[in-house]
Amino acid sequence: MKNQLFQGEYVSSNRLLYTPSEFAKNNLIYLQEIGRLTAQKPHTSKRQNLSSFLFIHVRSGSGYIDYGGKEYAVSAGDCVFINCQNLYSHRTAEDLWSIEWIHFNGDSILPIYLKYVERGGQPVFRPDEDTRALKLWDDINNVARSSDYIRDIKINEYLSRLVTFLMTFSWNPEVTEQGGSIRNINNLKEYLDTHYQEKITLDMLADIFLTSKYTLSRSFKEQVGTSIINYLLVVRITHAKQMLRFTDKTVEEIGASCGITPLYYFSRMFKQIEGVSPLEYRLSWK
Repeated sequence: MKNQLFQGEYVSSNRLLYTPSEFAKNNLIYLQEIGRLTAQKPHTSKRQNLSSFLFIHVRSGSGYIDYGGKEYAVSAGDCVFINCQNLYSHRTAEDLWSIEWIHFNGDSILPIYLKYVERGGQPVFRPDEDTRALKLWDDINNVARSSDYIRDIKINEYLSRLVTFLMTFSWNPEVTEQGGSIRNINNLKEYLDTHYQEKITLDMLADIFLTSKYTLSRSFKEQVGTSIINYLLVVRITHAKQMLRFTDKTVEEIGASCGITPLYYFSRMFKQIEGVSPLEYRLSWK
């Protein structure tokens, strides 16, 4: 756990970079970072490919959130819930904002987030009153900065309350009626992009996305132009190519890291996609 105070030209911020235990990472919803900032000047922060989910509460002022190719204006009392694997940025308006944020994760959070989106949950929402958001942030912040020996358990409890709070704003049937099918396929692509290292089956995906594997496969092919299996294979091979170029891992280690085993099968699939073996591909970049 590391506590840092940031004072600069653009922001005055106080954030805690939290290091959860291995037990927490493997079994709980866990905290990664919590903080509060007040803008001193207009500024923009842009991030992508973070293994994290982000909650923001705007205490005062106003600003903008860019997420999913759209810009959202936010002001005091608004809340934000986004997946940081996706490109996002936030910036203050001339009415300089003060915001609180929480970065958190856990094995259950991505499926919950996908359910949030499927039900029509938006990146930005506005509670009727923001005292609950303030209380949740304060509770998590206080326990994270404490020396309580069951700190991770308490953080899990408060983050669970935060997730429950977020899900109460997920039901927007007018959104799901307009684009539910496309949204579901985009969520599936996001899941494959994130979990490509794991064993994935159509039955498992059907359970996660609450539909039959036949409907899921047909919709994916119609909207993406390729099968789920082929899309996943291309994602895995793309990551393998990066590791072949930029790491010293063995071909077997790379195949395992990308979810393709055993070695002979990885080599065959790689050559099927790229036209050369993994070793030949690596040597071509030397």
